[in-house]
Amino acid sequence: MKKNLIVSSADNKYFKLLCELINSIKFENKDQNYDIAVLSINLSNENLEILNNLSIQYKEPVWNVKVPKYKIQGRDHLKTQVSRFYLEEYFPGYENYIWMDSDIWINSFDEFKLYERGSSTAGFAITPQVDRAYHQLVNIKWIGPFPSKINSINYKNISKSISFKEGRNYAGYLTLNAGCFSYNKNFDGMNIIRKNLEKAALKGRIFGSDQVALCLSVFRDKIITELLPSYCNWMCDFHLPKYSLSSKKFVEPYIPNNPIACMHLAGMDRDRFNDSILHTIQSLEGNKLDLSLRFNHH
Repeated sequence: MKKNLIVSSADNKYFKLLCELINSIKFENKDQNYDIAVLSINLSNENLEILNNLSIQYKEPVWNVKVPKYKIQGRDHLKTQVSRFYLEEYFPGYENYIWMDSDIWINSFDEFKLYERGSSTAGFAITPQVDRAYHQLVNIKWIGPFPSKINSINYKNISKSISFKEGRNYAGYLTLNAGCFSYNKNFDGMNIIRKNLEKAALKGRIFGSDQVALCLSVFRDKIITELLPSYCNWMCDFHLPKYSLSSKKFVEPYIPNNPIACMHLAGMDRDRFNDSILHTIQSLEGNKLDLSLRFNHH
């Protein structure tokens, strides 16, 4: 049995980003202990041929849980909100499965290996969206001196898909970023995640049902989970990283400036679809650099 499989997905719009993720894995994966697979969302024959030439296995995802047809409306890309929790059914034969959204790329493999370590020891590993550099913890709307609305991802999604009571209970809990996580094939907690996922997708929106399932499974149902440090899945939209000229790696912006495992471009559409966008990045050596956040520039 093989040990580790990294799985991502893309449609034709995200295919360039997917290729950059694949290239970052191949560039960093010196010991060749990680295979790659793709859930194809109606990829063109031309793009499928590229995957074939790269020896990347792929399959079209299905709806692994029951979802009302009126919620789908031709949006096949939403299948991956569900299928990312059933990876061993699509690509059997591995010990650890690591899901990565296609707008992520690997910057430093030594830190990325914490996902394998977490799934091998605890069974499940994921990175919360919290860090000393993410300065805004919650978005609150005010009417005069009184808070009128607390915009919490957990509250919004759980209230719509489960209940207002559960939404309030977990409104202030950490958001677990579903863009990158790992699990072991023998992890029993996946059954709990899948049950919560089916409930969330049946009643609420499909998009965000993954976040609901993760929050309730980890914090309410207490599945065993390894919560990884933020540099394992760095949200560039929350705070730009720094850069080390000596190692040629992006690093977290505050000491000890750990190398960042995964660069995540969620919320950064200009960067995701235009690889010529540059940002002013502070280097550890004291320089200001104009750098792209995309892998193909590094």
